[in-house]
Amino acid sequence: MKKKEKEHLKADPFVHFFEKTYAFFRNNRKQILAGAGIAALAVIILLAVFFFKNLSSAGENKIYAAAFRVRSDAKMTLDQKIAKLQEMKFKNGISAAGRLFIAALYYEKGDLQKAGILLQEFPACRIAMLNDQKQALSATVLAAGGKIQEAESLLNRMLNDKKTSMGKELILMQLAKIQIKNQRNEEAAAGLKRIVSEYPNTPSAMEAQNLLATIEGESQAAQ
Repeated sequence: MKKKEKEHLKADPFVHFFEKTYAFFRNNRKQILAGAGIAALAVIILLAVFFFKNLSSAGENKIYAAAFRVRSDAKMTLDQKIAKLQEMKFKNGISAAGRLFIAALYYEKGDLQKAGILLQEFPACRIAMLNDQKQALSATVLAAGGKIQEAESLLNRMLNDKKTSMGKELILMQLAKIQIKNQRNEEAAAGLKRIVSEYPNTPSAMEAQNLLATIEGESQAAQ
């Protein structure tokens, strides 16, 4: 093996850990294979697996952080952000948020068809919150495309699903905004009052109170 390749292996923390584990097993094989030694070997294997999982999570965090920086970069155009994000390889953990970033950017561009396709192709993620955010963004895209009933049905399913990890007040707010946009202020007001009543100590409650005041003001002006 070349010197550079050896240095690369030593620089990889998982490879270095595995090599040390293997050396320990080789040098203490007889002791490890005897009675209590088997338990010691099991512990070593578990530590290796735990170490690898943590390393994998750290890798996903780095990908997510890079994607978030691109998504938030005010100096880049929407097309530049999309192109940069599409170069990244997202996995099934937190980094899967990068796929949602791309769909959201297409939505901001007004390309609802592309945004919808990307959301349909979004694979199930290990993180429940990202799966919920995918659903919420899908509802936004549907509503923007005039598919109001489909959007509201999707959001209502999320509200009624006990497994939904996304804050219910956020879903209620999204529903209310769709209803306000479609001049269904009474329905929107009912949802906003529910937010204030059931989720009083959330940012959504303050926003709901402001929207209620606007709705009431418009109602009085119309009389």
